[in-house]
Amino acid sequence: MASDGSPEFEIVEEVKADTVKITHAGAALVQANTVTVTQAGVQRIEASQVTLAHGGAAIIESETMELSHGGAGFLVADNVDVKHSGLGISFADTVHAQDSIIGVLFAGHIEGTPDIKFDARRAAAFGAGATVALFLLRRFFPRR
Repeated sequence: MASDGSPEFEIVEEVKADTVKITHAGAALVQANTVTVTQAGVQRIEASQVTLAHGGAAIIESETMELSHGGAGFLVADNVDVKHSGLGISFADTVHAQDSIIGVLFAGHIEGTPDIKFDARRAAAFGAGATVALFLLRRFFPRR
């Protein structure tokens, strides 16, 4: 604890290593083979294996991602395992989800009980609708 009673933590700009473990701290960029984040936050993670528990990350690029009781803004991964967490935008081959909320999901295979707000079908329908609306607006209200 610091002298004023607040907990001490460290924020690191950039971390490059084979294995990285971050607990009660933060980092701007983490590039590693294996990353474990517990009760901490990271702006950007680039790794083969990421485990995030009770923390958050803004951008994650990974082959395998495990997220438990945390959150991620933008995720690109091959395999994702999400438990009691939230994802903003996710691109993945396979998603295993349990009691989690996913804002926008583009996935090849979905297992479990995710609450998906906007999936690939809705995105395609929205894009088609927006294109038709824009076409009609330009037809009826041309620029002069």
